[in-house]
Amino acid sequence: YSINKLYLQAQGRGDYTSMLGSLVYLGMVSAAEGYFRSLLRRLILTDEVCQANASSRMVSYGAAVHHEPDLLPEALLEGISLASAKAVAGELKGLCSVTQMNKESVPHQLQLLFDNFEDICQIRHCGIHRFGKLGSQQAFRLGIGKFRVLLEKPLNLNITHLQDIAEALEALISGVNSYCFSDIIKRTHTASPAGRDRDRFYAESWQMEFEVDRARFEKYYSIFSSSQAAEKSQPIERVYSAFMAFVKDYDTSPNKNKK
Repeated sequence: YSINKLYLQAQGRGDYTSMLGSLVYLGMVSAAEGYFRSLLRRLILTDEVCQANASSRMVSYGAAVHHEPDLLPEALLEGISLASAKAVAGELKGLCSVTQMNKESVPHQLQLLFDNFEDICQIRHCGIHRFGKLGSQQAFRLGIGKFRVLLEKPLNLNITHLQDIAEALEALISGVNSYCFSDIIKRTHTASPAGRDRDRFYAESWQMEFEVDRARFEKYYSIFSSSQAAEKSQPIERVYSAFMAFVKDYDTSPNKNKK
């Protein structure tokens, strides 16, 4: 939101330039990448499945010595760019075992959001590596027929372009956030001693009472909830009640699939 204010205030003063637009664009993509890094880090610190997946990854000696414990998962992603759809989906699968998510495909309801993100990242590549000009590789990935006339032309983003980009990134983050929360929180029951999954990744079962479960549930809720987005998250009690409704339905249903 601070990034949005930057270009909107510049427009209000009448000193918006295409250079500022390009810098804001890079900042938007970096902010989205930062969200995914934060999400992965916090899940590794909280969730047993993510911890198990991360345990086989290597970190540098320097990171092990100098990182604070709660930031050590960041070292797992050093040298990895999350500014592409495949990279994000791949890490959500590899580190978090999110279902229907991998480098080759994503859940159908998120496909368009990831496609938009990939297009945004291809243009970002031009801004970083080609002085803002569209190269042939990016044109082919975006669709050479549509973008042939823009080859080697400089990036020139107006306010409407930036608003569209911001909306696309916010939609992706919101969609991924909701999907991952649903997938992972359900798994904490289905793969627990009280669940039916073949692999029991969680040693603890939910006690079905909010005050008893609150401390554990709050760890997951705090990762995915938002108090700053346009649509604020539901109160924790209401989200917990919805989760308990799933648990009761799952436990009484003959269908053993968690979805």
